[in-house]
Amino acid sequence: MDEHADEADEALREAVSAVYAVPPAEFVATRKEWVARLRSQGRRDLATQVGALRKPSVSAAAVNALVRAEDPAAERLREVGARLRHAQSAMDVTGLQELRAERDTVLADWVAAARRHAPAPLTAGGESEVRDTGVAALAGADATEVVLGGTLTRALAYSGFGEVDVADAVARTSTGVVLTRIEGGGAGADAHAEERDEAGSDDEAGTHAVDDSGPGSDDEADAVLGRLQEELENAEAQVGRAREARKQAAAAAGRRQDELDVARSGVEQARRLLAQAEQHEATAQERADAAQEQQEAADQDLDEARAARDEARRRLEEAQDAG
Repeated sequence: MDEHADEADEALREAVSAVYAVPPAEFVATRKEWVARLRSQGRRDLATQVGALRKPSVSAAAVNALVRAEDPAAERLREVGARLRHAQSAMDVTGLQELRAERDTVLADWVAAARRHAPAPLTAGGESEVRDTGVAALAGADATEVVLGGTLTRALAYSGFGEVDVADAVARTSTGVVLTRIEGGGAGADAHAEERDEAGSDDEAGTHAVDDSGPGSDDEADAVLGRLQEELENAEAQVGRAREARKQAAAAAGRRQDELDVARSGVEQARRLLAQAEQHEATAQERADAAQEQQEAADQDLDEARAARDEARRRLEEAQDAG
């Protein structure tokens, strides 16, 4: 019983490893091939589980590609993440500060590696999601295993506290066990599966006979499953586009808010300058008025002095004439 369970588990992991090894453009076709292969072997439960595998987003596919390429950036992310979490759990503030620059370097290398290995060009938004996924992997050991498993279906994000949400972010069995790539998987897994199928075809024909109770039921079920899977993938794509649009809108709103803050700051500064100018004007006006009053008083004094002079001159002349 355990031996059959182990064989089923191995077959499922082999299928998953092969399906997630191909570019997103080939994902659906490869998944269908494996569903058909497993059905032909009588492994209907495994075929159903493989048929339910979710197509990875562009950013998730880039992460899977760099992991499968065994890029050094993946192991570096794991190592630095473990050190960061240890420093954090020990409340080692100095250690965390020393690791900050190393963390930034690791994330930059992580994004660069994803850009190199991505099966399709990454947009700025895609690179941002790859970086967010790296940040999430650094934050939690469970997230690290999910990200470095090679079967990621969507980008991860970390809010800065609590656990990283990895729900629906990775391929799992029907019982919830996370499925990761087989070391050295991909094309090799395909070839291995074909060899195993040929070697055990006679036994499988006897022990895993296909249920022929409904000749057209398999095709109909496959068609329905295919349509539902396609609808799910389209919906996920719409969610991805909506998430990207929201992120861009939030970024635009942030920029506009910054512009508004700058404008308000400018208005406030202009108001302060205007108030200062008005105060200077009032002071200058007061001084001008005082000076005007002084000038008028001086003019009056001058007129009185001239009048006194003229009177003195007149009296002098009268005295001279009388003498």
